[in-house]
Amino acid sequence: MFLASANESLLNAVFSLFPQGSVALTVMAISVVGVTGLALGSIKLKAFSLGIPGTMFTGILIGKWLGMDSFDASMLHFARDFGLILFVYAVGVQVGPGFFANLRKHGLPLNIMAAVIVLTGAAICVAYAYIIPHVVDINAATGLFAGATTNAPALGSAGEALKSVHETDIASQLLAYPTMPAFAIAYPFGLLGVIVAIVILKAIFRVDTQIATEAIEKAEKAQAAELVTINIEVHNENLNGVLLSKLPLLKPKDPGMVISRIMHEGVVSIAKPDSMVYVGDTLLVVGNPDQIEQFRLAVGVESTTDIRQSSPNLKLAHLIVTHNGALGKTLAELGLKQLGIAVTRIARAGVEFTATDHMKLQFGDRVRIVGESSAIDEAGTILGNSLKALNYSRLIPIFIGLALGVTLGCLSTTLGGALPGPCKLGVAAGPLIVAIILSRMGNIGPIIWHMPHNSSQLIREFGITLFTICVGIMAGDGFFQALNQSTGWYWLGLGAIVTLIPLLLVGAIAIKVFKINFLHVSGLLCGSMTSPSLAFTHTLTTSEAPAIAFATVYPLTMVMRVLLGQLLILIFH
Repeated sequence: MFLASANESLLNAVFSLFPQGSVALTVMAISVVGVTGLALGSIKLKAFSLGIPGTMFTGILIGKWLGMDSFDASMLHFARDFGLILFVYAVGVQVGPGFFANLRKHGLPLNIMAAVIVLTGAAICVAYAYIIPHVVDINAATGLFAGATTNAPALGSAGEALKSVHETDIASQLLAYPTMPAFAIAYPFGLLGVIVAIVILKAIFRVDTQIATEAIEKAEKAQAAELVTINIEVHNENLNGVLLSKLPLLKPKDPGMVISRIMHEGVVSIAKPDSMVYVGDTLLVVGNPDQIEQFRLAVGVESTTDIRQSSPNLKLAHLIVTHNGALGKTLAELGLKQLGIAVTRIARAGVEFTATDHMKLQFGDRVRIVGESSAIDEAGTILGNSLKALNYSRLIPIFIGLALGVTLGCLSTTLGGALPGPCKLGVAAGPLIVAIILSRMGNIGPIIWHMPHNSSQLIREFGITLFTICVGIMAGDGFFQALNQSTGWYWLGLGAIVTLIPLLLVGAIAIKVFKINFLHVSGLLCGSMTSPSLAFTHTLTTSEAPAIAFATVYPLTMVMRVLLGQLLILIFH
């Protein structure tokens, strides 16, 4: 008790140094909330901790204690929106390069189920507004939709919709009450509810996470076998003296297979299009198993000799594309084969491809090559292969991306007058979509959109922390006012329904009907709620399967929730 009183006196003394309503006091309050909230979020109870959302709860306390009149309101609004913009842009840059590849590979079923979770939650909130409008009007329902699904950007987009509907200064007050308090009240169980849903599904379907992990590992090994390396000895007499480029099933534009080395009369050399192939030669082939098997049947038999062990003069290297001159160019245009090397594979955003002459390179691509040391050094000069350049933070592309993002976010439509106000992507979805597209492109001329992992992680966490701090401070008065009334406790229970029902419904269907691995379902549930509770899945398994499923559905989920945050206001307000 004495310690709490002493701390309060200390804070009073600190805040009294600054003029009421000043920028300085607002910055000090944001800093105090950041320090105390992150400290609170770092406290672990078994496997769970609040993390960054802890700043929202300390923000509520500071906002209630000092009162909104103590702050510079325009400063809070700017910090809140700017933090949101930074967060979603960094998320887009992080997931963009592999987003479309993951979507094509295994993302469609997961994204459909994530969309059902989002739409079900929105439908429940709309039902509240129609059935019990005296308890939950559409403003509060929108707050519950954002808070119960732990999606702060949806709250930001709802605020923009309110401003466009009312076009007056009272829009910020409408955002503060009841949308913000409803968001803050529903948020805690939104965090816990994902964990509760995962635990319930695990118990209902009697899931053994060890068996689930082994199934994932088995599937991953099968996927890893999509690119294999095999030695094939030429037995087909019809291929004696044929050019390498004329071999059956070996198509220059086909990314399914590539020959990297040839052993002729005991001498191993780099395979080139004009290399001659003779009966008895051994070819080192890289590609997908099905096509390699067809090639083997047409050419010869699998050899027991691994020519990689018979070529000490040839080295294997992985080079990183960082040179501006290599960006957007194909392997053929760079002339790497003229150096006497073979390019076998290219890895981009965690996805590995068989290399072809017509594949264009992007910044950060990892190129696997085979050749002599001197040739590899020359290739490194052409491609760049600089860790310093890879980890360099480029500020100009970030500002260009942010500008393009908010521009896209401000483009509006009323859908031919169907909506009472203009609908737009807003400061959340606009930068997110732009970041995904730009990072997928890799570069435009000399402008490189790649952002080092450490930089994107810092911008992402700083942005969402700044946003949640400001949301907490601005919700302070309304939060406690709602809790002092029965309405607040109704919101808490109704928010829990919005959290649990969609998760349990879709999760059960995914496991029982579609036979999706429980670990993938866990990541799906966390990603569909854009929830930091993903950390809980690390206590269930050592597999990265939950994180992969999370990243697969996260972008679509984020865009849907941001748009629905506006549409709930624009259609039903």
